[in-house]
Amino acid sequence: MSTATASTVQEQKVTARELTSHVLLAGDPGNPAVLLLHGAGPGANAAANWLHLMPDLAENFYVIAPDLIGFGQSVIPDPFPTNIMAWIGVRVEQILGLMEYFGIQRTHVVGNSMGGALTLQLLSEEPRRFDRVVLMGSIGGPVTSTPELQRLLSFYNDPRPARYREMMHSFAYDAENFEGMDKIVSDRYQIATNPEVMAIAEKMIGTMREGMNSLCMPPSVLAKLPHEVLILHGRQDRIVPLDTSLYLLQHLKRASLFVIDRSGHWAQLERWDIMRPMLERHFGVAGVS
Repeated sequence: MSTATASTVQEQKVTARELTSHVLLAGDPGNPAVLLLHGAGPGANAAANWLHLMPDLAENFYVIAPDLIGFGQSVIPDPFPTNIMAWIGVRVEQILGLMEYFGIQRTHVVGNSMGGALTLQLLSEEPRRFDRVVLMGSIGGPVTSTPELQRLLSFYNDPRPARYREMMHSFAYDAENFEGMDKIVSDRYQIATNPEVMAIAEKMIGTMREGMNSLCMPPSVLAKLPHEVLILHGRQDRIVPLDTSLYLLQHLKRASLFVIDRSGHWAQLERWDIMRPMLERHFGVAGVS
């Protein structure tokens, strides 16, 4: 593990393409860039997904992790997007705007869950702007809605602490022995149930519930993508089924799939010991075997 700490991660508010983003940054801007795109769900943001691992990646990369529009401290656009594809479109503009702001011509990218669907849309629209790709528990194939996913998308129907704890526990392989789980639940519940956040999140997550299949990337589009794609999926993922990654593996031109044991939907939290060398090797860090 890196001797660096989360204190090496900086926060910045950035306005680009008329969208204002809260962004976490780490590492030397002269190094190759890596974008980290988090997933969805009540209380989600960049820090919850990526803060603990950014100092490690910052040893070799310039790491950029935004709160995707609709989450965290990034500003909600006006007019308010009314469907799931409109939300993805706003986030595409957000990411391309951030790349312009930071002067990044080409970047590696890691997309987790909903962030994976966003990654695939970015690759299809601007393929030359992206180098090597990691998809982790990614949405982007035909949606087989698991009971856990249905409970997540209906959280605001009954936003009590016990329901939130149940939902968060379903993300992990072994929640009872997951170090820091109580803090994750407490911190994210406070975000998810902030009255200002709830007014937005309930509508936004409603669009996800109604339109998840719209995020399925057609085989004809996937087959054209030239990127080297590393697909990672937790063997015990209860939120996004492994079939989704198998679909991506089938249709992407240059993809490899690794199924990680003792991991649910949070491979980056539960199995960073496995993920770190895989990412570094995929992104071409010298000396990683």
